[in-house]
Amino acid sequence: MKWFTRLLITIVLSMGLAAGLSVLPQLESKWSLPMFHTVKAQPVSESNVVDVLSKAQLHLRIRKVEMTHAIISIDLFASPATDKKEIVQDLYELPRHLFRSSTNLNQVLIRVLDGSAEGKQSTSLLIAEEARREKWLPSELPISTQSTEEMEQYLQSHFRVTYTAKWQDRFQVKS
Repeated sequence: MKWFTRLLITIVLSMGLAAGLSVLPQLESKWSLPMFHTVKAQPVSESNVVDVLSKAQLHLRIRKVEMTHAIISIDLFASPATDKKEIVQDLYELPRHLFRSSTNLNQVLIRVLDGSAEGKQSTSLLIAEEARREKWLPSELPISTQSTEEMEQYLQSHFRVTYTAKWQDRFQVKS
């Protein structure tokens, strides 16, 4: 009689295991929802750079983009109403977004141009950033969890940031 209960338990466990395995494909299809998809990195070229940049959440207008091999140069335009936080967020977000979504970009050059000049023809440089892939940390925190000072400190410690006198005049606290 003992062998009969063992056989019955084995059959029940086998049927339970088979039923569990048959449910797995249906559960896996739920994992394919967009919230579980990671963005696959792909080579960025002149033909898809607009698509890649349009997915970045930026505050400043993009004025010009140039690609040369593994280097992308981006000029951003800061209006007179743009504050320091928006500029720093974009300087933080652009390299982060481009390095995450590309496989071929090794350097991101960003210039922020001041749009508050009296002459509409000329714009002057506010700040420039040179970001290299090897200095970027993929595990860095998202923007929402960081203050402007933390982001600015990250930029200065990991990338090359050049401030102009115009930046100092516009954003430095005067005592």
